[in-house]
Amino acid sequence: MALPAGTTANTGESCPQGGIWHPVGNPSETRAIGINNKMPPTPAGETHWVLQTPTGDK
Repeated sequence: MALPAGTTANTGESCPQGGIWHPVGNPSETRAIGINNKMPPTPAGETHWVLQTPTGDK
């Protein structure tokens, strides 16, 4: 079962759920990130990402 929207992940850690992510406080900067990929640095240096829309790869 997919993790719910709103799940967070820190930059540099392994992505816990594939889907569309955005930096905390910046929902217009979305990025598709696959499960187990390293969470990338955010555009403005935010410390973590928020899952907006999960996909089926959990």
